[in-house]
Amino acid sequence: MKFKDQAALGDGFDKNVAEKMPKLKKWEDGPSPDGEAERLSLKEEGQEKVREETELEKPAAEKKALFQAPGELRESSEPLDVLKLIEDLHGQVLASSRIKRALEMDLAASQKTIHQLALDNKALRAEREALHKQLQKVKEIESESTYLREENEDALEKIGDLQEELRNVKEALASALREKEEALKQIRQLEARAEQNELLGLRERMKEKEASQLSEENKEIRMKLEEALTRNADLEKRYETLKKSFEEVKESLSLLRESYKASYYNMTERPE
Repeated sequence: MKFKDQAALGDGFDKNVAEKMPKLKKWEDGPSPDGEAERLSLKEEGQEKVREETELEKPAAEKKALFQAPGELRESSEPLDVLKLIEDLHGQVLASSRIKRALEMDLAASQKTIHQLALDNKALRAEREALHKQLQKVKEIESESTYLREENEDALEKIGDLQEELRNVKEALASALREKEEALKQIRQLEARAEQNELLGLRERMKEKEASQLSEENKEIRMKLEEALTRNADLEKRYETLKKSFEEVKESLSLLRESYKASYYNMTERPE
């Protein structure tokens, strides 16, 4: 009975060790394939050795028990159990030492893996910081580009307003030129009419009855001529004023175009 209990104890110990080995393995990170293979081979070798010793000793004990008398069998069973227990314990100690060695190898592999992961983590952290800095630079460039784009849109809108104003000035100047041409035409017509009237007056001065009429007409013509000259002078002043304002607008547009051209070249050269 004791022999069966001791055999069950030895087998139970081996089974418990075999059952605990995978559980211990789960708590380790990334063991090396060489360490795993060596640990499994050592464990299997220890279990095989214990199994062979048990199988070899069991037939010998049974054979000895067959040739012994009942009294002798009872007397020799107790020393046999002690020897068997000692051998089982010795085999279990050897298996435990092999398992310990395999666990130490797994621990060394795990520590090496942890060290490598720490180095990789440090490198990834540095790479993340570099990417974060690049992202900040990209965001700054995008904000600056947005600001310059808005400034460019405002400048284009102002240029459009100035072009509209210039168009209006050109139309006003063209209208003033047309009015001036019409006034000059009327002046020439009045001058021609005045010359004709003067010729007629010279011809008809000899007539006493028409002398007063010619003088009145001449007076009216002169008044109209003076009015035309005055109007022509006003038109010339207005023309000079419009011409001056047109030149000022033209200069401001050229300056504005040069400034926006310079800002646009600076904007295109800065990202490079």
